Amino acid sequence: MGFRRFALGAALLAGALSVGTAAAAAADPVVGAAEFAGEVLFLESGAPGMVMVVVRNGQSTVYGFGETAKGSGRKPDGKSLLRLNSITKVFVSEVAASLAADGKLRLTDPLQMYGGGAKVPASGQRQITLLDLATHSAAMPREMPGAPDGVNPRAWPARADRWKWLPAQALPWAPGSIASYSNVGFDLLTDATETAGGMPYSELLKARITQPLGMPDTTLNPTAEQCARLMTGSGLGGTFPCGDTRATGGSGGLYSTGDDMARWMIHSLADPDGRLGIAHAVYRARQGLDAAIGFDEGASMAGLGMGWVSVAADGIKPMLLTKSGAGLGFMSYVAMAPGRDVAVLVVVNRADFAMFGDITRTVNGLIASLATR
Repeated sequence: MGFRRFALGAALLAGALSVGTAAAAAADPVVGAAEFAGEVLFLESGAPGMVMVVVRNGQSTVYGFGETAKGSGRKPDGKSLLRLNSITKVFVSEVAASLAADGKLRLTDPLQMYGGGAKVPASGQRQITLLDLATHSAAMPREMPGAPDGVNPRAWPARADRWKWLPAQALPWAPGSIASYSNVGFDLLTDATETAGGMPYSELLKARITQPLGMPDTTLNPTAEQCARLMTGSGLGGTFPCGDTRATGGSGGLYSTGDDMARWMIHSLADPDGRLGIAHAVYRARQGLDAAIGFDEGASMAGLGMGWVSVAADGIKPMLLTKSGAGLGFMSYVAMAPGRDVAVLVVVNRADFAMFGDITRTVNGLIASLATR
């Protein structure tokens, strides 16, 4: 702990500052004590507002800090709408895993099977598989080039744009040999789930995750009422109006709330029917890759699940599954300790990569504090 954080903590302990409010009193007193970590993190983040969700032993608490928009005077709570950005990826991974469990697709299927006759590039005999897409190892670029000036990056490219672009691409390396972070790869995975599931991805998401779990505010096409609850982003990258983000439904377009995410985090830890093991398993160990590019912002990546980044246990710190997100004035980070029944989500309405390390270190440390068994 640096001097700045020590001094800030001392001020808080002295009662000089009080900025956080829980959406509901924590039933678990240990979780209630964790609010202090959120207060310190929020004040050091420089963000107008922050939502933190803590799950432990099947119980959840949602904390709100600051303001939904700078100068608004409104504190965020469990109903405040959030941009999840790249945390979106673990949702399409879960949908794909559920389709695999139902026999509607296989993770080893070539993407070519789901392209409607369009040519999918390959490296010799090695084709791109759905698992390659889900583990960032399909030799796809981070973004699809050619975005129109001023376009909302969560509303482009659409499926037709992707499949017009894809056939002309030459793969820079064999799929499965290198992991390199790719947004377009996850949108192609989303396209494959639509074909396998026989309906638009937004409907698959609703049928397989959000409706069964009671997550009414987790959506790619929010209503006017939901948009009125969206926290206002700030910082790097600019912001865009609340609206339809189905074009990037697999890579970064998902909206949600603290209350919805609490339900999903409890579900993710419990894995009541065992299907989530398909998405949570580590398929690409770091040591088995020629390179791994773009995965160490939370902690050193040990391996890749479907959308998830695994972090190895280290001393008192348990093994973690993590996912971060950034864009349109928001930054987000979720981490969970499978088998320890602890998970934490933090979302701030400020995009600033310089402070993001504090978020990941605090969340990972908080999980280590709560997951002591």
